[in-house]
Amino acid sequence: MLMLLTVLLSSCVSNEPEVKACPQLPVVLIANLDKTPFNGRTYGDVTQYAVILKRERDMCLNRIDKIREWQTEDLSK
Repeated sequence: MLMLLTVLLSSCVSNEPEVKACPQLPVVLIANLDKTPFNGRTYGDVTQYAVILKRERDMCLNRIDKIREWQTEDLSK
């Protein structure tokens, strides 16, 4: 009888998985970036706009690199 009771009660043990909260990304890495509109008419305007787009792209790539660094730091903890 005691054995049966032990078996039945052991099935009541909760085996819930451990809940781990997702860490929040730093706000500076997910802030919105404005896209510069193109208002030019000449080839010179196009080249200036290309430089602006390259700078904006570099900012995005820098943020992506920082997010990847943050992820590896967070995983190593």
